[in-house]
Amino acid sequence: MRFLVELSLAHSLISKDKNRIIISLLKSCFEGYSKDYFDELYNTPHSKDFSFSIFLGMDAKFQREHIEIPSKKILLNFSAYEAYDGMMFYNSVLNKIGEFFTYGDNTIKIEKINIKKERPITSDRVRFKTLSPIVAREHANDNKTTWYHSLSDEKGRDIFIRNLKSQLIEKFGDGCKYDLEDISLKFKTKEVKVKNYSIEVLGNIGEIEIIAKPYILDYIYKGGAGSKRNTGFGLLDIL
Repeated sequence: MRFLVELSLAHSLISKDKNRIIISLLKSCFEGYSKDYFDELYNTPHSKDFSFSIFLGMDAKFQREHIEIPSKKILLNFSAYEAYDGMMFYNSVLNKIGEFFTYGDNTIKIEKINIKKERPITSDRVRFKTLSPIVAREHANDNKTTWYHSLSDEKGRDIFIRNLKSQLIEKFGDGCKYDLEDISLKFKTKEVKVKNYSIEVLGNIGEIEIIAKPYILDYIYKGGAGSKRNTGFGLLDIL
């Protein structure tokens, strides 16, 4: 399920760590609507098959530590693979329409939310464009060593595919392993760096062509691609 949320700001400056602002807003909405759902998402080991992107307007100006948004408007795109997660998001945000959220020196108001029409996937080949950067993260189990790789490099592409297959097995079980052998990807992307919780995260934006079973393509389309999806990375749209 896909949604578009319109947000307004009291002031035109926001932190460059913009995804963190949206995560804080989402957590406030989820917790205010259902503490049980909030705990399921954030206080238990739980794969979050949703992603989001934000549009700040064509006239947004990026400064060293802040972003200036002359329109004082933010468009939040949100997509969830599971209908349940989509409905919880919709109800949580709808429940907070018109309310104000304070973050740092600014105040955010949820103006409205609309359901967006999804495009059905029936073929085994889809070209996607990124709405938020894709992250290929190499993550050690001890949480002490994490590397971010570019999809321009062979290692980055290998890590992206490895992570994707791991996500698919977690979602669909070992029965999908045979279908994973036929996945093929082509990348046409460029590198970007995004501030995320005070660190610079390397990601890629552009186009990806993926050949896979339609149910796999549908999962990627709705749930996002790559690592850190639920923190504002990897949201795709169909070209």
